[in-house]
Amino acid sequence: MRGSLKKRARCKTMLQITILTDDCVRKRGLLAEHGLSLWIESDQNKILFDTGQTDVFLKNAQSLGFDLDQAQAIVISHGHYDHGGGLAWYPLREKGPRIYLHPEAMLPKFGLAKHLEEPHRPVGLPWRMEQIKHLDQLVTFNTSTLSIADNLYLCAEIPAVTDFEPVNTSLLVEKNDQVLVDAMHDEQVLVCTCKKGLVVVVGCSHPGIVNILKYVHLFFSELPILAVIGGMHLESASPVRLQQTIDYFRQMGIAKIVPLHCTGSQAVWTMKQQLGDAVVSACAGDTILLG
Repeated sequence: MRGSLKKRARCKTMLQITILTDDCVRKRGLLAEHGLSLWIESDQNKILFDTGQTDVFLKNAQSLGFDLDQAQAIVISHGHYDHGGGLAWYPLREKGPRIYLHPEAMLPKFGLAKHLEEPHRPVGLPWRMEQIKHLDQLVTFNTSTLSIADNLYLCAEIPAVTDFEPVNTSLLVEKNDQVLVDAMHDEQVLVCTCKKGLVVVVGCSHPGIVNILKYVHLFFSELPILAVIGGMHLESASPVRLQQTIDYFRQMGIAKIVPLHCTGSQAVWTMKQQLGDAVVSACAGDTILLG
């Protein structure tokens, strides 16, 4: 996948991203929930990126006039309930859209119990592959960098290269009958090669938003990163981590930053204070043009 982008297609029009599910909403008649779902339109491509935790994304799509049956692909960014739970409500059919996720997204996942006597809190996907086994021909398990359309790519298994984005030890995964700290190898991001550069779509950024952007830059170094949109998991970030993240955004010259879902209001406020109009405030029902 590394190498010149000259042979790779770039979208001819602006990338249009509509937020179907987010933790906040302003428009009358729409719903909010803790989660993320984005409807992405690029040239002739229509992608559903994450599905929130319930059918809120479907209800909001209907209210906004979007036909999600037109999706060519569904991307589940990682194996947490607030990003893939809503798939149980999507009307999957044998000739439906291809579903992309990492195999480890299917593992049992937990949030660390606050007290020793309490059980760990389940935070994984509330459905199992067995429930959609009749549609397994639609599922693609992705563990690397994969082209899913002319100008759309998935990047998975983000390596840790920064020294300020530690693994979240309160997130756990069950592997081989052992409950371990979850390094979130299953998180994948969507990259769109646009006319002037890259748009990076993230779910929760558990591996660290800077780790993610550095990895994207490694594969697509010929084009600048124009924009990043999605959850950045900075709600409980230390002041040092937040500042180094902002410094990286500035260093890379990222023109549009659209923090959603788990980014955290304080982090968004700090980013806005330092980066100004580059930081775009958005929530469920909003449509963003990028690229």
